[in-house]
Amino acid sequence: MKKEKTTLTSTKVVCAKCGKDYFVSFVADGHRNYYCSECLKEMHKSRKEGKIKKVFDPKNEKYMFDFICDICGEFRHAFYAPKRENGKIMCKECESKQKLEERKRSRKNVIIASGKAALDSIPKKEGEDDE
Repeated sequence: MKKEKTTLTSTKVVCAKCGKDYFVSFVADGHRNYYCSECLKEMHKSRKEGKIKKVFDPKNEKYMFDFICDICGEFRHAFYAPKRENGKIMCKECESKQKLEERKRSRKNVIIASGKAALDSIPKKEGEDDE
């Protein structure tokens, strides 16, 4: 039995976006732009932002949705269709946080009062008489 020779090729290149030196596992020809892994992730993320992709999952036999939440910036692969509000795509977690904050803001305007002193502190409209 013959052993196969394996050689690892490593080429030093410079990232075209950030200028950082890094190594790739292939022979670079020098005629193309090469990007480090951080810059590649950022480029792929910016390309997917604002888009919802419907994908069929054969394992679960359901459609799934791939998207990036505009609030938290996380990539999501979910069974639910994300909510799009004011042009922003939101995951369930960010949507529930936003609803909770809206409820808290609306509760600040509520005055809880009891007794005669509390009723006297409420401003009266013009034309209202004391009964």
